[in-house]
Amino acid sequence: MSTKFVFLHGFGEDQRVWSDFLPLFSWPFDYIVVDYSTWTDCLEIKDYARTIMSSLPLKTKFILVGHSMGGYVALALAELFPSQIYQVVMLHSSPFSDTEEKKIGRQRTIDFLKKYPVKDFLGPFVPNLFASKFAETHAELLNNLIVRYQNLPKEGLIASSIAMKNRPDYQLFLAKTQIPFLFIQGSDDALISTDLIKEVLQDKAQHKLVILQGVGHQGQYEDPKACFEAINALI
Repeated sequence: MSTKFVFLHGFGEDQRVWSDFLPLFSWPFDYIVVDYSTWTDCLEIKDYARTIMSSLPLKTKFILVGHSMGGYVALALAELFPSQIYQVVMLHSSPFSDTEEKKIGRQRTIDFLKKYPVKDFLGPFVPNLFASKFAETHAELLNNLIVRYQNLPKEGLIASSIAMKNRPDYQLFLAKTQIPFLFIQGSDDALISTDLIKEVLQDKAQHKLVILQGVGHQGQYEDPKACFEAINALI
């Protein structure tokens, strides 16, 4: 049985996020890059997982690398298809369901996207994904990303927002699964608490945590070498 990477992008981006990262390094296995940014008929995270798995090759074990929302999809894939998942990398992602406060924030995003162009949403959204110091010194990169993704269909963003808002909590699954998980987190991530990740992984020897210092929510841009080394060390 062969082994392949499957790279899963986050919210507000598409498969092109990996085109800036993957070619920088020599990977030990072939990889598949999935794009679900345009999907509108998946209203639960498990819907994304089932649709993705139906498109993947048979007789193959997968190492999932999920960025942000992609990590939620990776969790669903691991729960639904454990025999086909070899390892999972949660890149700036978490096993928690949304808090009530975050659900309110998701709904605000949905309401905003219904009224205004995607580029108006991305303007303030993208800088918040990076550590403040990195954002200040890489304004051109951030602007390029905003321009790149401004034509993402808002219907796809709304659908994925609904799915994230309603996603289940995976802490119990994480505690019981024998599939090894690697969490790569940024010390300066404004969206995910590294302390909460540390707490949920305590006494779970099958899983690992790597914290990238001075990095926000986009380690594949802010410290790509460290991201690659952490993933490669897991294999």
